[in-house]
Amino acid sequence: MQDFPDKATLLGAVAEFLDKTVRPALDASDAPNSRGLAFRVRVAAHMVATVAREVTFEGLHDAAELSRLRALLDRTDDPLPPNDMARRATLTELNAELARRLREDPLTDDDQDAIRTHLVRTLEEKLSVVQPRFDVKMRIEQPPEPPPEAPATERPR
Repeated sequence: MQDFPDKATLLGAVAEFLDKTVRPALDASDAPNSRGLAFRVRVAAHMVATVAREVTFEGLHDAAELSRLRALLDRTDDPLPPNDMARRATLTELNAELARRLREDPLTDDDQDAIRTHLVRTLEEKLSVVQPRFDVKMRIEQPPEPPPEAPATERPR
């Protein structure tokens, strides 16, 4: 077994080849269906790049989410999952417990702040894999502008 290049590097190279070499060649081609094929190559390149980022960051993101969920749910004394499959099962279980608590238990302001921080961070981590250029902070952390007041209209007398 070779140590280098790793899976993420290989997948990244395939994604770059599809996006930077194959797709432009198809875009420039006069062959029938080349535009449709170029689009499918672009989708394939995006999928391969996403899997490469997943391979790179999945363990780190899962561990961070697990740590936050354990703190939120006061389950820090629970044993850590021994492997990836157990970690995934534990994340599913803890997310279900958080959802249940959100539905059933009253929340303090501190609880709401902690949960919001956790959810925003988890979303940032997930989007960094599937859509790395998406700016979560810009779109989530800034509250929306209130709508302008409608001008008062006079009623006819």
